[in-house]
Amino acid sequence: MAVIDTLGLPNTTGRRPLIVAQVVDALGTGLFLPFAVVYFHAAKGIPLTTVGLMLSAGALLSLPAGPLGGRLIDRIGPRGVLVASNLIRVLTFTAYVFTDTPWQLVLLVTATMWGDSLFRPAVFALVAQVADDGHRARWYAMDRSLRNAGIGAGGLVGSTLVGWGGTSGYTAVVALNAVSFLAAAGLVATWRRTAVPRPAGAAGAAGPVVPAGDGVPAGDAPEQRRGGYREVLADRAFLGVLATVWVFALCDLALTVLLSAYVIEARGLPAWQPGMLFAINTVMVVLAQTALARAVERYRRPAVLQVAAVLWMVSFALFAAVPGEYAGPALGVLVLGMVVFTVAELLQAPTSSALIVGMAAGHLRGRYLGLEELMWSLAKVLAPTVFTWLLARGAGLPWLALGVCCLVAVVLLRRLHRVLPAHVQRETVDA
Repeated sequence: MAVIDTLGLPNTTGRRPLIVAQVVDALGTGLFLPFAVVYFHAAKGIPLTTVGLMLSAGALLSLPAGPLGGRLIDRIGPRGVLVASNLIRVLTFTAYVFTDTPWQLVLLVTATMWGDSLFRPAVFALVAQVADDGHRARWYAMDRSLRNAGIGAGGLVGSTLVGWGGTSGYTAVVALNAVSFLAAAGLVATWRRTAVPRPAGAAGAAGPVVPAGDGVPAGDAPEQRRGGYREVLADRAFLGVLATVWVFALCDLALTVLLSAYVIEARGLPAWQPGMLFAINTVMVVLAQTALARAVERYRRPAVLQVAAVLWMVSFALFAAVPGEYAGPALGVLVLGMVVFTVAELLQAPTSSALIVGMAAGHLRGRYLGLEELMWSLAKVLAPTVFTWLLARGAGLPWLALGVCCLVAVVLLRRLHRVLPAHVQRETVDA
């Protein structure tokens, strides 16, 4: 246990099938994610502009999925919603193989994005149920590390299949993705939590955790209390947190939506550099996420998020200062900016999720997480249009806008530091 604690890993006894399900899910996602646009263009013969419209339409039509999923989580429990999200994607990815009609693909893409939007809050709610006291941030950190590793490995396998099989390789990638979702759904659906001994020194460690209800600890099953989104929206502190979630989602999306276009188009640098920057980000997340989550768990969460926002501001300033006319120095600045960017990401992701779960009453937890997902979905809809519009008007404008957004987040988090109860800002950490 000492080594596990040093690495920042949570106690996984009795919960390993859930971890395997996450890895399988991430491998499948990694198989398809790098080829999402190319698949519809190369394998289905659809023009790239039409593919872009399909994906944008799907993103817009899936906006209600997060809030609806939150309501379902509170009514039936997170595990049922998690299984349903995987089964939806089993059906859609299987159907991709058998149709090349654009309007049918729009429906399938929309359904897939609904499954994606149901998945995230369901996972976070399930983790909130099964995690030991004070270790939710560690679980979120481990989940993120495993997902990045799985997506990276899946991407390598997918690249091999596409390079080896051409169009047939694309079909194999889609079929394997459907199989991965089916396997993940089966693992979660059949898992039954047995009594799990708490680690020595854990808060309230008087004996094993006894499962109840939906295979989760007693008292953590969905509470049969009335409440709805009106009650959630009356939580003014949470509305402030939602604003920071939206800002941080834009910051995170800058990596996938903005950085490559900025490096290659706006600065005229070699096309291989963005790939190397993505690799640095992935390796850092896989190797450092859990250890850093453990290192900061003693600090108040709003303060940790403030540090993340400031570090993102520093990284954006570095990106904006990249000298396009000098490839060598430019690469050095980009690498430094990516390291700082990734540290900010490592601090923000598990901390923000743990903060939201800590704020939510048990019977409203799904709704809180559903609104968090809605903020991410809105950012995904807006980011491509806003980032490209700003980039066309000045290479540094997107980074300046993101920096201003982070400054607003710092101010909001300062207020939250004053108004949130101590137990929300920092869970009791095991000795």
